[in-house]
Amino acid sequence: MESNDKLEQLLKQMYSQESLHEEDIDTSDIIDEEWVKFEAEHFKSERLSIRKIAAMFIGLLMLSGIAYAAVHIISNKMQQPQQEQTLAATNAQHTTLNAQVVANDSTLTQPVVFEDVELATILADMATFYQLDPVYKHEATKHIRLYFTWDKQQDIDELIATFNKFERIHMTRNEKKLIVE
Repeated sequence: MESNDKLEQLLKQMYSQESLHEEDIDTSDIIDEEWVKFEAEHFKSERLSIRKIAAMFIGLLMLSGIAYAAVHIISNKMQQPQQEQTLAATNAQHTTLNAQVVANDSTLTQPVVFEDVELATILADMATFYQLDPVYKHEATKHIRLYFTWDKQQDIDELIATFNKFERIHMTRNEKKLIVE
């Protein structure tokens, strides 16, 4: 029990000393002084140096360049579908004109017969007629020899379907390219 009494006396003394210290000291002056020191250390007023101004200018130029490039990329992507539509319309016109020329010229209405001729030779003639560019995925496909009869009144898609019936030949058309695999 004595230890509890001693503890209580010590706590009373401690509280009594704290209340004396709080009344004697004016803390507002100390706080103001400390705040002024803190501001001086952390909020230094800096003048802009020439290097900082140059760095900001260069950064602004870079951002404007990136924005300019982005605008051009977006505008080109928006124009690309229009160009593809124009290209498709032009291809359709050429196919129609070729069909009209063939219909009007009796020598062109007769089929062309290829006897034991390499595929590259056959497709070169057809590509010229249909205004396509043959692209070969494998060099060996150029040298396949065929007996083939070409009717110029046929559409290019029909001819591609005919060639795809052969075992070792597979063709697709991508815009102005005739891709042979």
